[in-house]
Amino acid sequence: MPPPPRRGGSTKISRTRWHLVLLGPEEIMTKIEAPTHPYLETIVPYEPPDLEAVAARAGLSVEQLIRLDANENPFGPSPQVARALADFNNYQFYPDYRPLRQAVARYADVAPEQVVLSNGADELIDLLTRLFAEPGQAVVVCPPTFSMYRFYAEVNRCRVLSIPRRADFSMDVAAIERAVRESAGEARLLFLVSPGNPDGQAIPLNVIRRLLELPLMVAVDEAYIEFGGESSVSLLSDHENLVVIRTFSKWAGMAGLRLGYALLAPRLAGYLKRIRSPYNVNAAAVVAALATLADLEAVQANVARLIAERERLREALATLPWLEPLPSQANFVLCRIRGHSSQEVVDALARRGILIRGFSDPRMAGYVRISVGRPDQNERLLAALRELGNE
Repeated sequence: MPPPPRRGGSTKISRTRWHLVLLGPEEIMTKIEAPTHPYLETIVPYEPPDLEAVAARAGLSVEQLIRLDANENPFGPSPQVARALADFNNYQFYPDYRPLRQAVARYADVAPEQVVLSNGADELIDLLTRLFAEPGQAVVVCPPTFSMYRFYAEVNRCRVLSIPRRADFSMDVAAIERAVRESAGEARLLFLVSPGNPDGQAIPLNVIRRLLELPLMVAVDEAYIEFGGESSVSLLSDHENLVVIRTFSKWAGMAGLRLGYALLAPRLAGYLKRIRSPYNVNAAAVVAALATLADLEAVQANVARLIAERERLREALATLPWLEPLPSQANFVLCRIRGHSSQEVVDALARRGILIRGFSDPRMAGYVRISVGRPDQNERLLAALRELGNE
C-alpha cells in the first residue's frame, strides 16, 4: 500500500499513472496523467460547426443561416411526424421495435429478420467494425469518402487499408482486389458508399458484385439511395457477406432524430443484435419513422422536389465560368473550383450567412460540396456566387 498523502502535498502511486493530490485539509482528488489507451491521442474528433459563432460573424441569427453543408433535407420530415410525436403519450416506457422493424422490412422489401435498427447510421459503422474486424485487422476504405469509416476503424484499433478512388471518383477495383489478396486474410471489412459522398456518383451494381467475390464483408452505405442509383438490396439473397446501411436522415428529413438501419442476412443480423445496446433507438425516432412510412407519398414527393431542384441548381452552377459542377445522384452537388481557393469560397459565403462544405483532405482541396436547398435558398446561394465571381 502507498503511504497516505501528507497535508499540503501529493503522493504518487508507484508503477501507475494515477496520482492522489491533496486539495485541502480533508479533500483528496485522484488524477490520471494520460488516457488508459495512448492510441486515443491520435484520434481526431468530429467537430460540428459552431453555428452561433458563424451566425454572429454574419450578423444573423442561427435561424437565418442557409445551411447547405451537411446534406440535410431542407423540407424537413412529413407533417404527420409532428402530429404523431404530439399525440404519443408513452415516452415513459422503453420502445417496442417490432412494428418499426416490420414497416422498414416492407419498405426495403426484405424479411423483418434482416433488419437491425440503429441510433443513426454511424452506430452501425461502429458496430459492423467491431463485429467483423478484431483490433489489428484491417478495414478497407476508398477515399475520398465518408470520414466515419476511418474514424471507427481507428477507434476500434483496426488498421486502415486506404485504396484511393480514381480521379473521376470511380472505384479502383483492381487495387482493392490486390490489397485484399495481399492482406492474407487480415482485411475483414470493406466500406463503400453509393451514391458516393462527397461526389454523389453511384457505384454500378456489376462493380459491387465483383467486390462481393472477395473474402471479406462488404458494407454498402446507401444513405442517399432514395435520390438516385441502383440499390444493392437485390444482391442480399445471393451474398451473405453483404450489409446495406441506410438512414432516415436524408430522404425523410429526420437527421436530428438519429435513426438508421442495416439490411443483412438473418444469421448475421442476429450477431449484430447481440452487440447492440438495448433500446438504442429512442421512442421519438420510432414514432417519427412509423409516421414517415405511413405517409410515403408526401415524403417521396419532397424527394422528387429535391431531385428536380438538384438538376436546376447544377445547371445554374454550370453557367459560372469558375465552377464545374459534377453529375450527382444524391442531394448535393460537388463542384470543382477554378481560379479560386475553395476555402476562400467557403469563408466568403459564410460571411454572407451561407454554409457549404470545404475539405481538409488535400485531394479535395479544389472542391466544394453544396447541399441542395429550397428554391429560395438556392437562389440566394447563386446570387452570392455570382458576386464572388465578379470580385
